[in-house]
Amino acid sequence: MKVTFEHVAAGYRKKPVLRDVSFTVPEGSVTALIGRNGAGKSTLLRCLTGEKTDYQGKILLDGKEVRSMELAERTHMLASLPQMLPRPHVTVWELVSFGRTPYIPLTGTLSDKDQAAVDRAISAVGIEAFRDSFVDTLSGGELKKAFFAMTLAQDTPVVVLDEPTAHLDAYNRFSFLELITRMGKQLGKTFLVVMHELPEILRYADRIAVLQDGQVAFEGTPEECLETGVPESCFQLCITGSREHGYAAIPNK
Repeated sequence: MKVTFEHVAAGYRKKPVLRDVSFTVPEGSVTALIGRNGAGKSTLLRCLTGEKTDYQGKILLDGKEVRSMELAERTHMLASLPQMLPRPHVTVWELVSFGRTPYIPLTGTLSDKDQAAVDRAISAVGIEAFRDSFVDTLSGGELKKAFFAMTLAQDTPVVVLDEPTAHLDAYNRFSFLELITRMGKQLGKTFLVVMHELPEILRYADRIAVLQDGQVAFEGTPEECLETGVPESCFQLCITGSREHGYAAIPNK
């Protein structure tokens, strides 16, 4: 399922934040939404997830405007993982089972299908060893994976991740990004990922959309991003390296 933004404009208390934002997240892709602080990334995500509805333009999930969807319909199509994650005193299995909430009847009972979906998500993310561990005892990387499994258990075609590698060390950042790309290929899901680490984005994303001053400054592949000088013009960075071996960034003086 693809996500399409058409001429989206939004702001707060008459202060414009987004102006005429248009780009597409192709079906089955890992698309990174990047930009410097204040570029409008969080505002655009709030519009997509239904938290903010007073925007102009259109945001379409497989051709249907998100504002016209009931909550139940939207939660069957889109799952989101926020940047800040709580640490509830529940087991990992219980946490992941919360992803099945849109499918659970008023009795609150998980069906065999729901339980199987939870088990599949835990297995897909590779956290079987933590199945019965309490969430508030997990490391940062383990916590991210547990919540990621929860979004996978929701079984939506589109997944939105807001700064999924924030506060992780280098090893866990690479591990989590590899997990996202692997899940995209194996499950055919469409990922929209907000990130800041340009070298990692260039290595792992299929597509990149750059917001600058509330508008789309670039949309395309990582290769096109480098060829057109986006790191220098939008981020004042010089990029060295390759997709195969990784990239490094230094300030462009």
